Order: sequence, then structure tokens, then C-alpha cells
Amino acid sequence: MALVTGQRPSGAPRPIYLTTFLTLAAALLAALLIAPDSASAAGVSDVRTVHTNQETEGDGPRVPDIISTSADNAVVAWREGTLPGRVDEGYIRYSYTTDGGAKWSHPKVLAQETSEYLWHYVTLYQVGDELFAYLGRTPVLDDSETDGDGNNDNGLPINDIVVKRSTDQGHTWQDYAVDMPLDDPATTTDEGLGNLAFAGRPLQLANGDHVMPYWASGRENGVLYSTDLKKWVARPAIPDPNKYMGGEPQLTVSQDDPNKLIMVARSNYAVSKVSAVTATSDNGGQSWTDWALDANVPSNDSKVFFTTDSAGRYLTIANTSLDASAYRKVLNYKVKSPGKAWGAAKLFADGPADDPTPAGTGAGWDTYPMADEYAPGKFFVVWEHDTSAIKVSRLDISDT
Repeated sequence: MALVTGQRPSGAPRPIYLTTFLTLAAALLAALLIAPDSASAAGVSDVRTVHTNQETEGDGPRVPDIISTSADNAVVAWREGTLPGRVDEGYIRYSYTTDGGAKWSHPKVLAQETSEYLWHYVTLYQVGDELFAYLGRTPVLDDSETDGDGNNDNGLPINDIVVKRSTDQGHTWQDYAVDMPLDDPATTTDEGLGNLAFAGRPLQLANGDHVMPYWASGRENGVLYSTDLKKWVARPAIPDPNKYMGGEPQLTVSQDDPNKLIMVARSNYAVSKVSAVTATSDNGGQSWTDWALDANVPSNDSKVFFTTDSAGRYLTIANTSLDASAYRKVLNYKVKSPGKAWGAAKLFADGPADDPTPAGTGAGWDTYPMADEYAPGKFFVVWEHDTSAIKVSRLDISDT
């Protein structure tokens, strides 16, 4: 029996079956690995701007996630910054479509900022007919920062995990109480992981239990485990003897073994400017192999999306440019069918580099992708553009 179940395109559970000559040679190999086939973006279609905010003085609309419950219905959630000079914090908004992404609802507030706290991230998960949104909360004030202004300028610490649940495809949300192994920085007690953060999709095991990829203080990575979606327990972190310092991990099942989990994460840019890191587990995340560079999965110090689709294909979407001036500006995607080699990188998104924001706070990039399969080999994909817009498109890899 397979170890893991994921989500079928219909939303029901399904089984989820690394001298000068050497320097030049290495550079050439890297270029061949990551250079996109500019004429092969036919799989990308129906690009839409879900939301734009060019007036924001803060970090803008960022770090989105998406869940599709059918070919017509999907919901997107993201963080929207509001405070000048303060990054990785804001409030959480969402929008949904009922016509396959042609139109999106006016953004609604999922988690409001207050005079006491802001929000760092949102991650979505579907279990049957229920959707869950996991949100990391951060305080408005932080006296520990060295600038001495008393404000929280970087979205840390994360001092609470709040969960919302929807039973109407993400149109409305209600509070959902959970117990998370998060260390409270305001106490001297060690309650769990410091700055617990989620950036990848959880999975449901074949026995009905759930595993959620996390990263935390010190670049610890691993999974949380739950039998009931209420109480979550941290399993041991992935060993990292080479200090790859994985971040924003993605969790999926190995296409070679339905009983093996694979974790994929961005690597430490000082160690590798080209490759992501991977680790595997054959016991539901109770233990892991060491982090190792994977030359087939690109990463240049930005979030890597990675999943296994309903036909067992790997899909990864990531920024891949080695040019510092093009940092995070172009997204490419790659596919690996079972038993075959990785396909060439293909262009996914490269929006206008000009900064449209009056305050000059836009980044001119396309980055931080997330995706969800709505039909076999067909995905809704969301990403952030310029830190001023949330975009969605369809991606079809069904003919690979």
C-alpha cells in the first residue's frame, strides 16, 4: 500500500505513487541545465492579474498560495505589506474564481493587521471538501532589533500560528483551533520550534494522517505530523552536515517509490547559486537522508515549487538566472515523467521589469510560485510580480 495520498484534481484523495578550464566547464553545464527553451511556453495560458497594489509603501502583495477545487473554482491567498521599510509582514487577503480564472472576486481580508500584530505568511491545504489556511503571526513591535526604533522590520519573531477553515471552496472562512509546536519567544519555556513557518503544501498519508513541511529558526527543516488536523507534533529535522540551509521546503512523494517522501528546498546562495537541495524519507518523515544538492532542480536563493502530479510527473517552477541583475526576474518550469530524464527548462513568466509603483518600491520580478492540479497534468499557478501584483495562469504538462 502506498505511504501517501495527495489530492486528485477533483479534490478527492488519491494514491501518490548537484583551474580556468574547470570553471568554464562548470559554468557551461550550469547554463545548459537552467537555460529555458524560449520557444516552448505553449503550456502556459490564461494569464490573469488577480490583484494589484501599486500604491503600497511597504512590501506589497507577496508570497501567494492557491488551491483549486475544480477546473472552474480556485482560491488565492497572499500577504499584503503596508508599512514603509518593513518587509515580510502585513495582512492576509484572498480572492476566488468560479469561472476557471477568467474573473476573480474583489479581494477580501482573511487576517487583518492590528495595533499589536501583523502576519508573515499564509499556506493553503485541502482535505476532502474542507480548505485550511495556516497563517504565521508576528508582533508590530520588536525591541530586540539593532536599529533601536522598537518596530518589527522583518516579520519576526513568529509568535502564533492561526488556522482558518472554509467549507465553501474558500469563499468564507472561520477560525479553527490547533495546537502547534511553536516556541513562544515571550516565555522562558521551550514549547517547540522557533519562528515556525510553512511554505509548501501538506500531504495526507494513506492511513489518513497528515504531514506538513516546515522550516524554522536555524534553517531547520522537517515535517509536522497530525492525526486529526488539530494537534501537530514536530518530527526530527533533516540532517544538514554541509550547511546547505534549506528554506521554504516543498513536500511530495517520490515518483520512483510510492512509499518514499521527497523534500525539496532552496539552498544557501553562498553554497550553490544553481541547485536546490533534496532529502528523502521512507517512513513518513520520521527520519530523513542528509540534504544534498540536486543539479536537476534549479534554485537561485528563491522559493522553488515542486510537486508530483496525478500521473506521477515531477513539476518544478523556479527562478534560475545566474545574472545578478536578473535576480528573481524570470520563472521557468521543468517536468520529469516517470522513468525518463528531466526535460529542458521552459519559460513560465517574465513580466515587464519596469517598476510601476509611484513610490519606487516595486522589484520588477516574477517569483514565489505555487500551483495546484485541477485536472490530470493541468495546474492553476500563482506567483508574485514586482511586489505589486498577484498573477495566476494555467499550466498544462499533460502531453509530456
